[in-house]
Amino acid sequence: MPRAPPPAPAPYGDWLATVFDAWWDERRLRTRVRLFQEIAALLLGAPSRAEAVGLSPMAAVVVETDGAIEQVDSLKSAYAGAAETGLDVFRNSFDEALRHPGVAARQLGERALAAECRGCPVGRVCGGGNYVHRYAPGTGFRHPSVYCADLERLVRHIARRLARTARGTTPDN
Repeated sequence: MPRAPPPAPAPYGDWLATVFDAWWDERRLRTRVRLFQEIAALLLGAPSRAEAVGLSPMAAVVVETDGAIEQVDSLKSAYAGAAETGLDVFRNSFDEALRHPGVAARQLGERALAAECRGCPVGRVCGGGNYVHRYAPGTGFRHPSVYCADLERLVRHIARRLARTARGTTPDN
């Protein structure tokens, strides 16, 4: 039987796992780290409340100072005009904005993910990663995150730490 390929390098995931451990090992969580809290909540069955992970519909828009209704600002880093909808608050409703194809695409949950993500054991937690990190010129957003290996490393690490905590064991036991 052929051996499984070695895991992909995940330097960012390794770093985040180390930061998670420092954060989790505090007696009292004094600093809120949304990414860690969201992943832990998703692993425990809660819906996501952040666009970076999970499969909950993203139904946010931005109103620019000129009244233009746009998709979230992070999309501006994908390509010129990525956030534009052609809508504005003077002629359009927010319901119309939610029906815009770009906004609607972010409300599809698992159906919007790449095939690799739909088949991945941590896909429902990572949700394919941040939407903008999935963009490729010519083919759009239906790709795994450029941080796929790192997200998988972090999600699996947090899952192991939650399991240890539930059992009352520490990483040293």
